[in-house]
Amino acid sequence: MRRRFLFLMLILAAAIALFGCAPQFERPSLEDMAMIGVIGFDFTGNTEEVKVSVSIPIPSSKEREVTQSYTAVSEVASEALVGLSTMAERSMSLSQLRVILISEEYARKVGISKVILDLYRNPIVGENVFVAIVKGRAEDVIKANYQHKPELNTYLNYLLRPRVETAFSSFTTIKDFVFMLTCDCGDPNMPYLMKKADDVIVSKVALFHRDKMIGFLSQREGKLVQAMLGKRRLPRMSFHFPTRTGSSTHSVNRIESTAEQKSEQVILDFVWAKGRVKSNGSQTNPMVHIKLEMRATIVGYTGNDSLDNKAQFEALRREIEGQIKKETVAMLLRFQKAGVDPAQLEESFRQKYRGKWDRTVGLRLYEKTGFDVDVSMEIIAFGTMN
Repeated sequence: MRRRFLFLMLILAAAIALFGCAPQFERPSLEDMAMIGVIGFDFTGNTEEVKVSVSIPIPSSKEREVTQSYTAVSEVASEALVGLSTMAERSMSLSQLRVILISEEYARKVGISKVILDLYRNPIVGENVFVAIVKGRAEDVIKANYQHKPELNTYLNYLLRPRVETAFSSFTTIKDFVFMLTCDCGDPNMPYLMKKADDVIVSKVALFHRDKMIGFLSQREGKLVQAMLGKRRLPRMSFHFPTRTGSSTHSVNRIESTAEQKSEQVILDFVWAKGRVKSNGSQTNPMVHIKLEMRATIVGYTGNDSLDNKAQFEALRREIEGQIKKETVAMLLRFQKAGVDPAQLEESFRQKYRGKWDRTVGLRLYEKTGFDVDVSMEIIAFGTMN
């Protein structure tokens, strides 16, 4: 018994000694980590490959931080990160990823679901990472030198945060895109960025069918789509109306003579909006009723009417309602012809559909849907303007 005990103790001592001789890999400290803040994907000419570019901020004692950038080509993003790690002097990590940029060419020719889902499956990547499409190459945006701007990762992160001024776009996070991609009632849309001199601007909205980009929404169309999606605060909108002559109520008591009249421009600052979408549930003659309620103040006006005149003020309000309705119907017909539904109108049919629902059913109903748009505009103030 004693011999067996001594034998076991000898084996244990040898194991401890051998374990101490084994090579050790220390976990890198925070100073030794290269935190990727922005990652970009570009088309290489081969649909099976993707060009991956990353931006890494380097803390500096100078007034402005320095940014390192690296590029690699691989079949999937996770494989590219392995190759990129061999180029850097520090260990790369996606734990501080804030922005994903995808080139327009890659989004049109390949689709973005492959790279997005690859990152989404990585538990290190957070759910609130912003996704955007860029004109040209994402690598050029990442490697560009932006004068008088914060460090790139901070700059793009703040640029893509939702604000009233840029609320014409759905500022899509990686979680939002995965939800829209798997949703059977609509198509994704996300910000479209353009590099202009030393600035990056959110110029319009990239429109998708499933995971491939097919076109754009103008800023004005994006505002109307956001209203239908239920956005409560919309950016300002400008309306232009041609000169009206004659004896209509809207032309009474003009300040200037007819010869001096010019086209009117009205700029509205929306303080509240509400969109409601309902369908009749019919599968043979589907109809969608869209109710847009808006409350705004006039912050700019170049017309000849006296806004204190109740009749002229009411006529102007009705004309704005008519213009919004006209633009909304024209936009929806364009979407219908292209077979895309960024406003998620198909959801109103799904709510009343009996049976198994999928996107094929939704598109079949959507392509023959009629649209009834009702706009209610309340102008609550116009400042000190006449």
